[in-house]
Amino acid sequence: MSIIWSALFILCVVYSCIFLNPSIVLESITLSSKSAIENIMVIAAMLIFWSGIFNILSNTDLLSKISRKLYNLVSFLFKKEEVSSKAKEYISLNLASNIMGVGNAATINSLKGIEELQKKNKSNSKLNKSMATFIILNTSSLQIVPTSMISLRALYNSQNPSCIILPVILVSIISLTVALISLNLLWRFYD
Repeated sequence: MSIIWSALFILCVVYSCIFLNPSIVLESITLSSKSAIENIMVIAAMLIFWSGIFNILSNTDLLSKISRKLYNLVSFLFKKEEVSSKAKEYISLNLASNIMGVGNAATINSLKGIEELQKKNKSNSKLNKSMATFIILNTSSLQIVPTSMISLRALYNSQNPSCIILPVILVSIISLTVALISLNLLWRFYD
């Protein structure tokens, strides 16, 4: 893949130098690099901020209360599989973090959850259904506050950066529902 991207980049630069003004190409590359660095800095600052908030919340009862409420949902979703209570706890913490919009800070819970689920897996080279379900829950999870997107919209001077909250909630619910239904329908062909 890197060969393809490198070839496309070289082709574009050569084309631009032959048919356009080379100074425009260099200026464009410089401005794009500056924009990329600014985006990285804003996203890093936002991630640090929300990681701090998550750290504070993890020392309060709020996250554990949300996690306990989600524990029943997790138990329902994994009722047919053998899943330990420790794995359900990590999955619940991961879901609570994703719902609050600090999914990047919840990576450790997802890794520990997968480790716990792997203990019940009969194969080291194939996923079991509980692992696939958790990956889907983690990937297309419900998000109440999409902090990354709001930060990027604010960076680019959006008039109302938080207006995407309701559409994100709706899309999250739809994508999670479709993903879980698809997994349950298609799993019999995988196994």
